[in-house]
Amino acid sequence: MDNILIAATTIAVFVLSLTQLIKTYTGAESKWLPLINLLTGLAIGIAWSLSFDPGNLINFIWGGAVAGLAAGGFYDLGANLLRKDDE
Repeated sequence: MDNILIAATTIAVFVLSLTQLIKTYTGAESKWLPLINLLTGLAIGIAWSLSFDPGNLINFIWGGAVAGLAAGGFYDLGANLLRKDDE
């Protein structure tokens, strides 16, 4: 279980970075970003599991999904905090 939490924390950072790159270079609309976060988290979770622990594929898929959704939430939280400071 601890490995999954460590992986999810690491995956969230990668998801946030990759989503920002996708948004910057493709001009993806904001309404698609949660789906992009989720799919990116799932893909990284699968890759992480296949690389390090193939026996726990389902756990790392869930960890990737949670990390993807958490990355979007962290981004929105930071954006809202910065917006409130500007007012």
